[in-house]
Amino acid sequence: MPRLQPLLTFLRPLGAPRSAAWSQSLAFSTATRLRAAEPAPPKPKESISSKTSPASSTVPATPSSPQDAARAADLAVSEAAIESDNPNPPAPKPVLPSDHATSDSQSTPATGQPSQRQPGTSNAPQSEKLVLGPAKYLVTRSANKNFPVYTDFKRGGNLKLTIVRKVSGDLAALRNELKIYLNKKEDEVFLNDLTKQVIVKGHHVPEVTKFLQSRGM
Repeated sequence: MPRLQPLLTFLRPLGAPRSAAWSQSLAFSTATRLRAAEPAPPKPKESISSKTSPASSTVPATPSSPQDAARAADLAVSEAAIESDNPNPPAPKPVLPSDHATSDSQSTPATGQPSQRQPGTSNAPQSEKLVLGPAKYLVTRSANKNFPVYTDFKRGGNLKLTIVRKVSGDLAALRNELKIYLNKKEDEVFLNDLTKQVIVKGHHVPEVTKFLQSRGM
């Protein structure tokens, strides 16, 4: 019997705790049960002004009962969901310095850009004109009033020569003028002292005929 007495002290009914210690936990548990039992209240309709300016919304009052606390929590959840569905518009992108340079170049013309050239003034080098004095030679035409300018073929037709015949006077002067007029090298225009002919390498019958006409032959 004496051994059972220490065990009986643990089996004695404990005293009820103070109401101040468990009233708060009981209030939360009661609110949870009421929120589970009652149907969810309808979501209030928010005005456009509340969506666009959330900072201007009024602060809700402190709930005075567990039911008000549960409703306030539901309202907070619904407002958070609405804000996540309708985020604020993104901030405008900053303008880069390269965009500023492009807009400035498009709005104002470049100062270093040269002005448009007039059609009559071109910087291309003009060909030098051949200024000649009186001819020191004479080319006699044929009976048909044709110039004695012919084409000769050498080396099986691979080499073409233009020959000016019936030349009297200074043959060297005619040779020099044809070299400049046809833009030939020194060895491409030469003389035949035996036949009194001026020979030009290549087929230049039309050019030589035009030159002799301009010289008044």
